[in-house]
Amino acid sequence: MNTDMRARTMSSGTTVGVNWLLADHLDDEQRAVCALLDADAARLGPDGLARVRTHFAAQIKTARARHRDQPYRELLAEVLDYRHWRQFAFQLVRPGESGKTEERLTRARHSRLSGGEQSVSLHLPLFAAAHAMLNSADPHAPRLLALDEAFAGVDDTGRGELMSLAAQFDLDLFMTGYDLWAAHASVSAAHYDLAHTAVDHTVSSLLLVWDGDRLLADDTGDLTAALGSPGTRRVPTPEEAPVAD
Repeated sequence: MNTDMRARTMSSGTTVGVNWLLADHLDDEQRAVCALLDADAARLGPDGLARVRTHFAAQIKTARARHRDQPYRELLAEVLDYRHWRQFAFQLVRPGESGKTEERLTRARHSRLSGGEQSVSLHLPLFAAAHAMLNSADPHAPRLLALDEAFAGVDDTGRGELMSLAAQFDLDLFMTGYDLWAAHASVSAAHYDLAHTAVDHTVSSLLLVWDGDRLLADDTGDLTAALGSPGTRRVPTPEEAPVAD
């Protein structure tokens, strides 16, 4: 994720990195044991192995005294859950005359970024995480990411930059939102514009396709057919399907 994120920058040249650091709440002994666990197990040695065993034996004994009714399997799972030992930390990487500078991206630092940078710094880790997960799937598997109320509060320029980042990660976005148009040169998209009629209690839809240059309205139904739509919301059962002579 860190490599993927640092390879993709915002229009300002700024990007975001991520590291998996030891959690702030760990004491010195816990940090020492984590350092042993990070090393090659074959080089741990008798002293290191004994220290690890002693540490976890004490942790398990303390947990058993605190939760006497908890099943042993659950207790072990809690004590050995390494996800509590670390935390994700983000770095803001900015270009400069003397090279790139990095600083911890805290909530306070994030609030001082421009609106576009705030949005990109939030979505970039999301896209990188989806990219890393989907890379473990079959090469022919869908690379779909669903976003509800996508890019709310982001201006049109920022939306274009975010969609460009998604395209760089080879992600297909399925988005819903108010006045949401993916009409940017870096992407191609199909839109369904929904209009609700309160009087008739109906919702009508119009398909519009952006080909990277023009926004085409599906007035004749040709675009719907070209996208593979069956033209109906209900698929006939085998018994209802017409029989060929």
